Amino acid sequence: MKHLTKTFLVFFLLLHFGNAKCQPVILDILSPTSISGLLDHTEQGFTTGWGLPNLLNPADAILDSIVMMDDGTSGSNNSYGYLFPQKYCGCDSAGVMNSNVDFENKIVLISRGTCQFGWKAYLAQLRGAKGVIVYNAYPDSDPSGGLVTMLAGDYGALVNIPSAFVGNGDGLMIKALLDNSTEVTAFLGAKIGAFPNDLALYSEKALTPGELARPYAITTDSVDYQVPIEFWITNDGSSNQTNAFAEVNILFNGNSVYNHQITNIGLNGMGDSIFVSFPTFKQPTYAKGHYQFIYSTGIPNAFDDFNEDNSLVYDVYVNDSIFSFARVDSTLTPIDNRSYRPASFSYWASGIHFSHPNASSLQLDGIRFAGQIEEGDSLTGTLLDIVVYEWTDSFFGLNDPNLSMSSLNGTPLLSELFVFTSESQNDTLVTHKFQSPISLDDSTRYVICIVSSNSNLYLNFSTDPWFGVNDQMSDAQPKDILMIDGTWNENGWDESIPTIQGLFSPNTFGLEDVWTHTNLSPNPANQLVRIEVGQNQKIERLFLLNLDGTLLESFSLKDRDQSLLEIDVAQYPIGSYLLQIELEGGEWQSKRFNISR
Repeated sequence: MKHLTKTFLVFFLLLHFGNAKCQPVILDILSPTSISGLLDHTEQGFTTGWGLPNLLNPADAILDSIVMMDDGTSGSNNSYGYLFPQKYCGCDSAGVMNSNVDFENKIVLISRGTCQFGWKAYLAQLRGAKGVIVYNAYPDSDPSGGLVTMLAGDYGALVNIPSAFVGNGDGLMIKALLDNSTEVTAFLGAKIGAFPNDLALYSEKALTPGELARPYAITTDSVDYQVPIEFWITNDGSSNQTNAFAEVNILFNGNSVYNHQITNIGLNGMGDSIFVSFPTFKQPTYAKGHYQFIYSTGIPNAFDDFNEDNSLVYDVYVNDSIFSFARVDSTLTPIDNRSYRPASFSYWASGIHFSHPNASSLQLDGIRFAGQIEEGDSLTGTLLDIVVYEWTDSFFGLNDPNLSMSSLNGTPLLSELFVFTSESQNDTLVTHKFQSPISLDDSTRYVICIVSSNSNLYLNFSTDPWFGVNDQMSDAQPKDILMIDGTWNENGWDESIPTIQGLFSPNTFGLEDVWTHTNLSPNPANQLVRIEVGQNQKIERLFLLNLDGTLLESFSLKDRDQSLLEIDVAQYPIGSYLLQIELEGGEWQSKRFNISR
């Protein structure tokens, strides 16, 4: 998904929610929930010459399942080094007409490439398709990638079904699910006024519960944790409503612990909205487990014609160690994995902000994150820096005009190297534990970052929830941190949140220290390097690398003491090297050392 500039995003939201007469066309993935939400797109109304000149008429909106174009055409179009399989391009009329794929009353996903956009949509229409989504075959990072305007060409005037265009990342995300036989449904069109009775809740118009994974040590009681509950209800339907309701139900491990309802809400049709506020959710004590926040709206004794957006559900997991703004599943694994990087940079950082009045009850042990390498490149040996800053600039919150990030250009509390050691780590959650944990101070701001200079590496983000309403609160604190070439932005990617997770544990400094200390000796080394890990730990695998990430040697630990190991480095020249150590529990540590003779 291409990153929207803040100006365009605000303009988009004003169109969508602030003016019913100026209706936007939306492309909304309804299911599965793992990718649900609005997609950035263009459509045939962006240009001229199409039989359906625009989609601003609600009568032209469609809601259907998506199928993949496959006309059986062999070969690939090798355009500028990228392979576009011809069978996905939908350019062969004989193939499309005789394809085994059932296009009838479906939205057809088609790859860009080989032929005109109008021809693709026209052939799909002839086979009975109800709509078309074309995705860019060029990667989003390519100059030809991202969103383009679909020219009608020679056949666009004959096309009277809705057609939209999305970026490569979003297209491949949908294609992967279809390839796995997962049903994907979407709505394309002007939703406001498309149905008579249609109340809606939008995540971008609701306060979220904040962090969706929280360590228990900072969630013990109502002082540690309370959640204000406020959101907007929108009447997207053409009919006025006089008796709408709003309800909030909060479950703990499946049992209701909070329930409030507001009734007799009146809303005019065609985009009217109303703001509702409920009592703050706070408990005298909390327990570890699953808190589910369910916000809903409806029309008593009436059928909502588009009920897919009548509720918002936020799952919050109070747990031993994981802190995450992005949503996670019951195993605390991020649900979303949309991969982003800036369009141009020498180096950049993605980070999350952590602060709590009771932070001293915790120590920061490491982070978990995921990255994705561009197709055709190798992830093995790719380097990242893991950096933690203490954010010492003085300001109240996001809306404080004195907000500054100048201290983040100073010396960090911690900077360690991480190296991807296998291709299997692509798009997979990995753990990096620090050489020593960081003891935290109450109410102090910390920024936990991943720094990259690799133009082919993308880091994983989530577009749900969106914290835009939270960020407008008077006491709003930063969440998503973005840095490009030394310039910091406290609002990050606007509509996305990193899936970076902080890995915490109760602060044990001053008690028995059972942390894993990895000792290398001698350093610098001449011939032998001795590696010893702390108590209750064992080395699973060991890799020797250059600082550029080149793997020089891997070491088998079979029939050896797994907590103490000596390796021979006599064959390597004088210089700096990196040892990447995988511990028995799957955690990784990195250690630099020098060879000198």
